Amino acid sequence: MKGKYKAAFIIPIGTNKIMDEDGWVFETSSRLSPTVKEYLIDTLRLKFQESYLGIEAFINESIKMSVFYDSGHQIESIHFQLFEGSEAILSDVCKVDKITDEAELFIPQQGFVA
Repeated sequence: MKGKYKAAFIIPIGTNKIMDEDGWVFETSSRLSPTVKEYLIDTLRLKFQESYLGIEAFINESIKMSVFYDSGHQIESIHFQLFEGSEAILSDVCKVDKITDEAELFIPQQGFVA
């Protein structure tokens, strides 16, 4: 999984999105349920890669998913690196109630520079 990728994020509904010099920053007091994470791992057939500094990383052939936790070990957001046209796959997977009831899929438009 090297080369160009597209970034995508799953964040709680109503999250404030800010682009700063370090990239996208998400502001919310809401958290995602573990059900969202488990659904994505199962549906996308992701395998555990590593865990570091409050982040768990999972991968498959064309997607890397990083789950970001707060200090209370609750899920703040889920970040994706989408390779080889996997954007459509993620979009389809996120159209279920398990996701849409509490979260939104945010895919920044082309042209944003982090």
